[in-house]
Amino acid sequence: MNDDIRLEKEENKKEENKKAENKKEENKKEENKKEENKKEENKKEENKKEENSMNKEFINKEIIDKHLKIGKNIAGRVASDFGQTMDDVVLNLKSLRKDVDSKIKDHKDNLFKINIDLLDLGDVFYLKADLPGVEKESINVETVNRDLTIQAYFTGMYDDVGDLKDKEHQFLIKDRNFGDTKKTVTLPQKIKADEVKGELNNGVLSLILPKVESKKVEINFN
Repeated sequence: MNDDIRLEKEENKKEENKKAENKKEENKKEENKKEENKKEENKKEENKKEENSMNKEFINKEIIDKHLKIGKNIAGRVASDFGQTMDDVVLNLKSLRKDVDSKIKDHKDNLFKINIDLLDLGDVFYLKADLPGVEKESINVETVNRDLTIQAYFTGMYDDVGDLKDKEHQFLIKDRNFGDTKKTVTLPQKIKADEVKGELNNGVLSLILPKVESKKVEINFN
């Protein structure tokens, strides 16, 4: 009797183990199937991304080609309208860039401008320039042909307080202009440089610039 019960228990245990193994096998197959499905989905996603990337690249290339074509057409029309070749256009662009670079350099060299008024009084030009706080010794006026150049040096805190650089300091407000600056004015006609008169009063430079008289020449015809 006991043997029968033991045998029955063993059979039941074997049956349970078999069922557990079958269940485990089924779970494993299910996991493998999910893994395969996941790989398939990832592959589809990668293919889709690659396809989108190719389409985007194609579209970008199409857009770039379109803009290049438009640019070439515009450049061609510009060259045609002005009777220039593309080399002429490039040279003009280089010249324009050089002019811009020169203006930028002038701006850097002259961080602030000298404000002036220029008046034509018939036989003389009358010029006034604002040079607040500038000493007479720090002003230089030069004339070359029709160009009049005013150079000045504006003193700053470092000039007024000699040992400021050697002390620990911090500017709380810093609005004043300081340093070297210049302004060149091209006059409508030549002036008598040796007869120019100047006066500095309350930070305002006044210049009287006599004009060179234009000679009238009578032409005789045979």
